[in-house]
Amino acid sequence: GICFCLKGIEQFSLGSYKIGAILLVGLFFYDIFWVFGTEVMVTVAKSLDGPIKILFPRTLDPDPETGRLEMSLLGLGDIVIPGFFLGLLLRFDAHIAGVPCFPTDVNVAFPKPYFHSTLAGYVVGLATTLYVMIAFEAA
Repeated sequence: GICFCLKGIEQFSLGSYKIGAILLVGLFFYDIFWVFGTEVMVTVAKSLDGPIKILFPRTLDPDPETGRLEMSLLGLGDIVIPGFFLGLLLRFDAHIAGVPCFPTDVNVAFPKPYFHSTLAGYVVGLATTLYVMIAFEAA
């Protein structure tokens, strides 16, 4: 699953900041309705056994009846879509710093204020999501 995320972020590029913002806002409302408003997405994600989700334990204590850990799931879209936006901001930081596009030197150092601040916000958002999923026993 993680390999699909990384490869998707590497291969896909958003055209502009405006498109990225529209995509994030649209998917925010999509998640509110389809994930939290109905059971459709959770039912589909739990019934499919493929690289579309990341499973993590809710607790470290196994269920006494089955001996299995209860698992929560996180859809790969919650990783990939913000990753597209992070990639756009990294390219924006490179553009502001005057890093030439061609020839590309992947080892060149440049300041990345937009990338780092957005990455920090994304990590806080994911941590909050995981906490809420465990606290409210969702998904």
